Amino acid sequence: MADASGEQYVLSLETEHGQLRATIAQVGASLRQLSIGSIELVEPYSADQERPLCAGVIMSPWVNRLDGGRWSHDGVQLENPITILDQNNANHGLLLDRHYDLAEKSESEVTLSALIDSPAGYPFEVETRVTYSLTSRGLEVTQSAKNLSAVRAPYATGAHPYFKFSEIDTAELILSSDAETHTVVDERQIPISEAPTLGTKFDLRQGLTVGENFIDEDFTDLPLDENKRSHVYLKSTAGRGIDVWQDSSFKHVVIFTPNYFPAINGEKVYAAAIEPSTAAPNALNSGKDLIWLAPGQVFVGKWGVDLVL
Repeated sequence: MADASGEQYVLSLETEHGQLRATIAQVGASLRQLSIGSIELVEPYSADQERPLCAGVIMSPWVNRLDGGRWSHDGVQLENPITILDQNNANHGLLLDRHYDLAEKSESEVTLSALIDSPAGYPFEVETRVTYSLTSRGLEVTQSAKNLSAVRAPYATGAHPYFKFSEIDTAELILSSDAETHTVVDERQIPISEAPTLGTKFDLRQGLTVGENFIDEDFTDLPLDENKRSHVYLKSTAGRGIDVWQDSSFKHVVIFTPNYFPAINGEKVYAAAIEPSTAAPNALNSGKDLIWLAPGQVFVGKWGVDLVL
């Protein structure tokens, strides 16, 4: 019998640091569990429960908020279901509750696929795929999309994992990023402008302690290394932890440290979402970093988690 998160795809790989394991849930193609030895690297949830606060899901064909669930295309206003009632917004796309199809599976890799099949609020047919691969460094995720429509299709994608490094309480971990720009939003979290991070509370170059800082912000202008990757780090004060990297097709990252993550056995849970995103919130309206796929065109982007041990 199918459970709340669908089929479970368990991956494993022996590394020099111990056994690396991941569990991918069919619903939302969610990263439900990731660990190295006894150290948990994402905030896990039970297979028979609804994932908390979109934990681990793939976001597609938009990321973050869509203002009022509405956008216009060729002069026609299109509407999508409201999923955040108090903000009157549609959040994180159309595939959050989709049971993805299994395309390929090996001991250390799985590929899932889902078709966005021309709903009224997004009248395009886009085939999406996500591949989770365990490597000697950690986890690599490849997200792709192919436009099967006869016309250009606007597109954005991302992921919503909550990370941890369980040998240290998440509240004590340090989040750092050298993002140069912060997206300024209104009270409904719809972008209204951008601002430099330098010298502000959104300057994360020196890091912030998860348990002492609530943050729910989109960042862009992400400096790239020699491999054309940007990075967000989640580490202990001793320097152990993870490096969440994303390639240059993921031009944004959302950092979210909710102070209301569901408690476990009555104990408060601190969580740290690091969300690689190809576009800004509300990009179907603003066009900010929106991808336009020509008929038959394929988008491919990668992000991942490297161990820092």
